[in-house]
Amino acid sequence: MKKSILTLVVAAVAILGSCSSDDDITIDQAIDEQTEDTTNEEQEEEGVAPSTFRLTLRNAINYVNVKRIGESNLTTTGETFTTTFKATQGTYLSFANMFAQSNDWFFAPNSAGIKLWDGMTPLTGDISDRILVWDAGSEEEEEFLTDFPNTIYTAPNQSEPNSGPADDDNTVRDTGRNIRNYLTADLAYDADTKEFTLTITKADREALHNPGFITPGILVVHTLDNALFESGQPLKNNGLESLAEDGSPAAIYEWFNEVGTDGAPLRLSSSYSVLSPAVAYVHTGEQTPLFTRNEPITTDNGLEELAEDGSNEKAFNYLNAMENVTALASDTPATPGQTMVFEIEAVPGQRLNFATMLISANDWFISNNQAGITLFEEDGTPLDSFDLSKNYLYDAGTEVDQVIGAGNGQPMNGNETVADDADTTVRRVTSINDVQFDKGIINSTAGVTQHREERGGYNLIEVTLELIN
Repeated sequence: MKKSILTLVVAAVAILGSCSSDDDITIDQAIDEQTEDTTNEEQEEEGVAPSTFRLTLRNAINYVNVKRIGESNLTTTGETFTTTFKATQGTYLSFANMFAQSNDWFFAPNSAGIKLWDGMTPLTGDISDRILVWDAGSEEEEEFLTDFPNTIYTAPNQSEPNSGPADDDNTVRDTGRNIRNYLTADLAYDADTKEFTLTITKADREALHNPGFITPGILVVHTLDNALFESGQPLKNNGLESLAEDGSPAAIYEWFNEVGTDGAPLRLSSSYSVLSPAVAYVHTGEQTPLFTRNEPITTDNGLEELAEDGSNEKAFNYLNAMENVTALASDTPATPGQTMVFEIEAVPGQRLNFATMLISANDWFISNNQAGITLFEEDGTPLDSFDLSKNYLYDAGTEVDQVIGAGNGQPMNGNETVADDADTTVRRVTSINDVQFDKGIINSTAGVTQHREERGGYNLIEVTLELIN
């Protein structure tokens, strides 16, 4: 079934296999659990006051592509670094290279990055004036511009890395220098390959005391501000200090590419996507009314419409028509960095769950596992801390899976009717082929979506929950 959420999603964009603890319970277990639980109405009649919880779903998609720039220093006028990368609409470019004959100066755009798209038009041409010369604030400055041979702690002269005294001002700041005295930079775009090319060219400094070598660097495609650093603040603990002081991008490259205990990324998001308007609900027992893992959708409960079209209306109405279920629905989708917030009441015996579509897919949705989030102790006391690690990416099994972000059956690309899925069961998505940014196959044996979850995963959402009263 296809409905039109396309206009809503496009508007939002313009604004811009598991371990045993993950296993969903069986149907028989769920029936037993529901039989044991007291209903909402019965508890209210017995004078049990409901507790209020605030659920926040944040689109956590941020770092989507990272690459090294260059292999050896640019030392001669006109020498270049050339780096190709893919980037979708809604993304920004940040990069950093060290001014080698300095203590901790580096070249980079402002901390928000460079917006790569204006609507459907990619940014191309000279971007030099979008780049600044930054002082990292990590090492005290010597007179490297006027007396370079007598410096001790500049990158070429120091006896070992990270050896200079600390800067009295430890904040990252613009030096005010003219970038064209050091380098120029250009962006090109190939519509056939969908690749940008960044070219950095060393400026002519032959007549100056300091030749201004440019070291290899780091390139990041991202969605949110401060991907590499925050202007006016100390450096992040992300490896940029090693690049700014010693000219090595190794540490920051490894930081972005760090993996969790299951070997999946800790920071890199698998894909760019909007999250559809969500439905949040409390239910009795350890079985969500919306789906059973590894079983087809057998009731007209609105999950198909939510997972294919991003429409939560039918699921919202279905859930609220059930006994002992309370559902809330958001009205707008969430682009990266945006949130959907729900304040919902629950009584002992109830659990919390949610569902939101990954709009760049055909029929994939994010939900807690089918048991839902535990809200109460066994004695009925509301919890004030919660296990939020079990948020997964599911395939609804209703529509064939096309390449993420590139299928005509996806809401962001026309939402046309396509073939049914040969596998009709609701199942975890354990592998994604990233064509949007050309990262290749990303595996998550459990289909983990929670941002910075220790196992690693797809880094698509940050779920937070707090007890209000």
